[in-house]
Amino acid sequence: MSLALFPLGAIALWQTNQVIDSSTQLSQEIILAETERAASAERRLLQRAIGAAEGLSALVFTVLDDPTRCSTIMRDFIAQQDTFIFAGFIQANGIMECASAGEVMDFSDRPAFARAMETREQMFEVNRAGTVTQRSVVIISNPVEIDGVLAGFVSLSVPNDLTSFPALRGSEELGLEYVALNQEGRILSATSDLDRAGKLLPADVAPAAFLDKAGETFIGDAIDGRSRVFAVADIIPGQVVVVGSWAKDQAALGLGSGSLWVPLLFPILMWFAGIMVAFLGLHRLVIRHIYDLRGAMRRFALGEREDPKLKLDDPPAEFEVLETSFNRMVQTLMHAEEQAEKDIEEKTILLREIHHRVKNNLQLIASIMNMHARVATAPEARAVLSQLQFRVRGLATVHQTLNSTSDESSVDTKNLLEQLVRELTSVANNLKREVKVSTDIMSIQLGQDQAITMSMLAAEALTNAVKYVGSAEGEVPSISVSFNWVSESSLCFKVVNSIGSDPDQSAPLIEPGGIGSRLMRAFVSQLDGSETREQSDGKYHYAVSFPFAQVTPEPPKPWATDPAQAYRAKPSSL
Repeated sequence: MSLALFPLGAIALWQTNQVIDSSTQLSQEIILAETERAASAERRLLQRAIGAAEGLSALVFTVLDDPTRCSTIMRDFIAQQDTFIFAGFIQANGIMECASAGEVMDFSDRPAFARAMETREQMFEVNRAGTVTQRSVVIISNPVEIDGVLAGFVSLSVPNDLTSFPALRGSEELGLEYVALNQEGRILSATSDLDRAGKLLPADVAPAAFLDKAGETFIGDAIDGRSRVFAVADIIPGQVVVVGSWAKDQAALGLGSGSLWVPLLFPILMWFAGIMVAFLGLHRLVIRHIYDLRGAMRRFALGEREDPKLKLDDPPAEFEVLETSFNRMVQTLMHAEEQAEKDIEEKTILLREIHHRVKNNLQLIASIMNMHARVATAPEARAVLSQLQFRVRGLATVHQTLNSTSDESSVDTKNLLEQLVRELTSVANNLKREVKVSTDIMSIQLGQDQAITMSMLAAEALTNAVKYVGSAEGEVPSISVSFNWVSESSLCFKVVNSIGSDPDQSAPLIEPGGIGSRLMRAFVSQLDGSETREQSDGKYHYAVSFPFAQVTPEPPKPWATDPAQAYRAKPSSL
């Protein structure tokens, strides 16, 4: 009977705690929901004030140089409203020339203006005797900036009697009151007199800390010494909160009651007894072996291979079978991993060998073309062979990059384009032309398909740049190459070459409708991009924008021992 009562005691403890926690949580949620409901009218009013202030800020921006017209806008706005009684624009020097009242005033020595200038953010303040209206008002200040420079603040005044929870007045007789505070902890409105409202706030919470307690419910002593239940809810997130202050007997919370320990005492004792039974029985015979098995499985899954075998301490027969099965499974998986790693290594070697041989063959073809170009007598033939040679070298550069990188599925654009630019320099030198070349190329990993198309496009664009480069007399011809992001998913390749009034006639020209232009348009189409050409300030600009094609990752290998290497880029077709 004693052993049977132990688990029942643990169940009773759990159920009692669940009932107490549920009751407490439900009471707190009810109080918080009631506080948020009470603040709904003021939330709508302040949100309306924010929208009006931001709208006036947009209007004032256009008439800052005309105070008379600005005052007319403010006066017309107030005339059409039943909520706001004053609107104006205070300049950054504290002078207000634009106001619905039509008066010029100086606020430079007012503490509220100094705080607004210090924060330079939207603020809510209270003035019990408004400077213009002579009424207790809540003031909304919205900053106005011109080209990032603070020009001043649009100020709106709302009568305090509209923001002081008018629908809830008299609720203080039931033991509950509400207080609205701004981000610095100053009281904006309350269900009771503002002087008395401050005494209803918790004594151990700093005024400026209420924003951090939004959504919380707690019990504490108010400043007037009475124990109360407090609920904090957002009115304007990050700017204005409402604190519901409830009399503890009205809140109907059972928190902190010493009588709860009496029904909990027996279940607690039964729970401790149950813990002892679990330790002597389940933990000794079952749980500790399960922990060891789980730990061994976790270590093996995370890649530990030095000593992955499971070793249980005096296990029952059932766990001995599990131990043997686990160790056999580990041996099988480790053997499969070794074989998979060998296969991957062989595949990598073969891929690199393919890229190496393709690069060598392309370079051989380029060398043969160079030999033919040297013996060719016609300038047109030399030009065509030179173009073909540069295109073939571009393809060879792609395969050389694939051979030199550890990731065979992508190409580094920086290495690729810089090598093409070096080829460009050698071509310019062969033409005996001094050209200044500059680059601004980002390191971006492109898939093989995009990289090959990009290299061919770059080869054509650079060839044209070398042929058409020129300069004014006494200046050195220049070519600049850039490749950068223009958005999160778009890239831009750009070539700019200088042009002169009398270009070098030794460089053969290409007809606009020639094969080079057609190839460039075809490459742009393959990249799903768009090209622009323009000539200005003695320079010719050619730019191509195209979307970045993300390299598709392979699914994770079950034998991957390093989580960082679980994914590899999927190679494109050769």
